Amino acid sequence: MRTVKSMRELRLLRQKLEYQEKLYEKEITESTADIIDNFTDKLRDMAFSFGTHLVFQFIQRRRKHKDAGE
Repeated sequence: MRTVKSMRELRLLRQKLEYQEKLYEKEITESTADIIDNFTDKLRDMAFSFGTHLVFQFIQRRRKHKDAGE
């Protein structure tokens, strides 16, 4: 880093750093929201697939049970 020569320059440098900090926070927030959205989508798909699988197993067992009883 270069040396600061005046108070005005120090204030400007501080403002610049604060602005960069806000930009980084915004980027992190957006990335986190994207990650959470992707995770919830995958979780929803997995739950749907699992539920569908359970329903089909239940139906097949009932059919086998009816066929065995006849």
